[in-house]
Amino acid sequence: MRFPVLTIIIVFCVVFKLVVNRKPKTDPDAEFLELERRANLTPRKDISNLPYIKVPAGSLPLDVPTDREEIRELQDIIRSMEHKQVLNLTGMTNTELKLEYGAPNINILSAADSNYTKLVQAIASLSGDYMEHQHITEAKSLLEYGVSIGTDSKRNYLMLASIYKEEGHSEKIPLLMESAKKMDSLLKDSILSSLEAMI
Repeated sequence: MRFPVLTIIIVFCVVFKLVVNRKPKTDPDAEFLELERRANLTPRKDISNLPYIKVPAGSLPLDVPTDREEIRELQDIIRSMEHKQVLNLTGMTNTELKLEYGAPNINILSAADSNYTKLVQAIASLSGDYMEHQHITEAKSLLEYGVSIGTDSKRNYLMLASIYKEEGHSEKIPLLMESAKKMDSLLKDSILSSLEAMI
């Protein structure tokens, strides 16, 4: 008789512990919907003092002669940003933007972030073409500007590092790494690893 009683007690204890320790399941979708609901109710906040990026088109090398339309388009994209709102909002979701700055500002912020993405992509692509056609000084100037505005373009960093190395200034590569460490981007570790391999 003792064995079945002992077995029952052990089973009861195990079941009791499982019931007591069971945590209520959280529904990720429900949590997101609640966060989005709160974000959509966040009132407009002042965004006039955000770190908008000024694009000094007149001092960037955008007049390198070319007979290719796609290159002129890249030059024009960068020029056009001089008169647009440009913000580096890498790493922030729309929900986070609404919570931080107010739902009524989301279209303005999204457009400014989109302008930033277009800008850094155009800088990297145009610099790559400049390097291919031996306009190294112009490429370096553009790439350094890209780093100064926090680009997360791996191509930007690696092209600039290769120019520094070719010029005999490998000591500047660690400075690029310091800039990359400040990024809030999924590419950060990959960029840092590639730059370290070039030293």
